[in-house]
Amino acid sequence: MKQKRSLIVLFYILLIILPFALYLKNNSTGGIDVQYALPAFFGLTAYTLFNFELLLVSKNKFLDKHFGLDKLYRFHMFIAVIALVFSYLHKILKEELFSESFTTQLADISFVLFISVAIFSILMMINKLFFKIPLIDKLRKLLNNILKLKYEHKVFLHNIMVIALIFLIAHILLVQSVKSNLALELILIIYFAVPFISYLYNKIGKVYFSKKHKYEISEVIKEANNIITLKFKPKFGKIFAYVPGQFLYVRVSNHEVPGDEHPFTISSSPSEESSVAITIKQLGDFSNKVHKLQVGDSAYIDGSYGSFSYLNKNDINKLCFLAGGIGITPFLGMLRYINAKDKDQSVKLLWGVRDESEIICNDEFKNFSNTIKDFELIPVLSNSPNYNGETGFIDIEKIKKYIKIIDDYDFFICGPPIMLDVQIKNLKALGVPNKKIHYENFSI
Repeated sequence: MKQKRSLIVLFYILLIILPFALYLKNNSTGGIDVQYALPAFFGLTAYTLFNFELLLVSKNKFLDKHFGLDKLYRFHMFIAVIALVFSYLHKILKEELFSESFTTQLADISFVLFISVAIFSILMMINKLFFKIPLIDKLRKLLNNILKLKYEHKVFLHNIMVIALIFLIAHILLVQSVKSNLALELILIIYFAVPFISYLYNKIGKVYFSKKHKYEISEVIKEANNIITLKFKPKFGKIFAYVPGQFLYVRVSNHEVPGDEHPFTISSSPSEESSVAITIKQLGDFSNKVHKLQVGDSAYIDGSYGSFSYLNKNDINKLCFLAGGIGITPFLGMLRYINAKDKDQSVKLLWGVRDESEIICNDEFKNFSNTIKDFELIPVLSNSPNYNGETGFIDIEKIKKYIKIIDDYDFFICGPPIMLDVQIKNLKALGVPNKKIHYENFSI
């Protein structure tokens, strides 16, 4: 992973160096004028970073395969902060050198839009940036309770960054030092065009014109009062390739259900070749309406993404799955695959839920106990004091009780953000090395 991080850092450094080198080559015949070179460097760097933000959020499968979308999205937030800093430094220095004009006004509009998107994202969308700030968390909860913005409206407002980029390229192509440098101008156009085309293909091309992404609902299964499984079959060709534990993006065509795109973990196994399934708990704008979906409804599905699968890890012996609530879904997919293809795999599943009504697929879990060589399900109920089993929450003592030899296991965690943080701390306290703790953590 360190090598991959080094490669992406090197990639960004080269992206930044190229336009600035072209700028210097065309403007250094009489020596480099630092007064103009420094703001140019800040401006070109900000421009480069802002444009390639689009590439990071375009669900590129090559990048997902090597880094994982959760890590890319957090990297996207990190780069956005750096780009804003460089943009601000460029703005301050340029104001000392040039009077206001139409060109500088375009830059100001772009800067205001980027700042607005950043503030909105931090206050309304991002659960955690680089570290948690209690005051920001409280303010975010307050604003969400007051404004009650739907998910699709938040995504729409976040996508204003595309408008900001259009103002930005208009500004930079009108700058004299760019207009007089054909090589630099071409590079800057390419820097805009490649991410922008990728973004448009992801938002429009795949959704409306690609047959391989067209599916329909083949089955609707009510697992519990507030949990539903949807099965999809392709309208054309075969189901996309995936490994158990990965996720997909879905949008459905039903006038009673929001038509925006949502990510869901795949709860089926790739051994089930006729359909692909997701299991949804009613928690938000989209999920609260899933009970209105019907067999035959059309859907757009884009998959597969993520690296949260025991099949992606090398030298894994025994498995311990730590699930919280509907975080059981990737483990359903993995267990179904193990039951079909890998019955000798040893698995312990500690599953934290509120009460017995949330324990879905009971018959299937009983079957796993009979068919998988070494499988044990340990439900942990937090809101059932009279339950004849484990109660409270998954903690260090419960992990030690069922995992006798910690070193024999790889640990996979999926659940709410708080549960994820707690279990990582628990495992580290038990001496589990980072390389044996596996999870995916989306911040937005």
